[in-house]
Amino acid sequence: MSSLRLPLVAPIVQAPLGVCDGPRLAAAVSRAGGLGTLTFCAPSVEVTRVRLARLRTLTHRPVLLAFTAEWEKEQVLELCLEQGFRHFQVFWWNGPRLIRRIHAGGGVALWQVGTDGQVEEALHHGADGLVLQGTEAGGQVRSPHTLDDFIPRVRTSVGPAFPLVAGGGLATRSDVQAALARGADAALLGTRFLLTEEALAPRVHKYRLLRAQSHQLELDTRLVGQWPCSPRRRLPTATLPDTPSLYAGEGLSRMHELPTAAAVVRRLSAGL
Repeated sequence: MSSLRLPLVAPIVQAPLGVCDGPRLAAAVSRAGGLGTLTFCAPSVEVTRVRLARLRTLTHRPVLLAFTAEWEKEQVLELCLEQGFRHFQVFWWNGPRLIRRIHAGGGVALWQVGTDGQVEEALHHGADGLVLQGTEAGGQVRSPHTLDDFIPRVRTSVGPAFPLVAGGGLATRSDVQAALARGADAALLGTRFLLTEEALAPRVHKYRLLRAQSHQLELDTRLVGQWPCSPRRRLPTATLPDTPSLYAGEGLSRMHELPTAAAVVRRLSAGL
């Protein structure tokens, strides 16, 4: 059991992957001893009910529910709490609004941060733990700090006992081990779980990423897609301007196959 107060057998957390995660991936990660994540981006109550029901047919272990939109209906969070889910991820744009509701329902809020100012804001609002993003991450990147710099920087700020999950460009067991050695309680991985059998990305995109190298990724600053204020690290394409299934972090070159999510958790955490 880690200091996160979450039932982690392995110190591995799957990052939110938007439309590319889904109940099957989240459940597989949690069943393997890590913490799977299911993304919610302003869904309807009906869609939420269906997704949670599907999740519970696959696992009764805790799953992290990531709320990525700025707004969603009040009933959505209430339904998640009613269904027994207690672990949530929020962000700098919605955390101040959501965290009181999460705490009132007996939930735990992990708050993603990428800057010193965001760390201060999260602590001010009562975050139960921080999710640190390094500049090496795939997808939307808002951090100016490398992960190697940001982990000890935040650990010094929050003290030895405060829960920290950290990610950005992680791909291998040695990457996870290095993040833990620098002060993280658990490692956050996105691209590594995107490139698994259970992820909902189109298979053709998965194989395109597997054939690519990290130096081929670009940090796209065009004002397109969701969160246009955020640069997005992705594999460039001439025809698809904003494609989450082609988002990838700088650890891409160290990924060479499409294993199951359970196999990824086992390999990343072996001996830790």
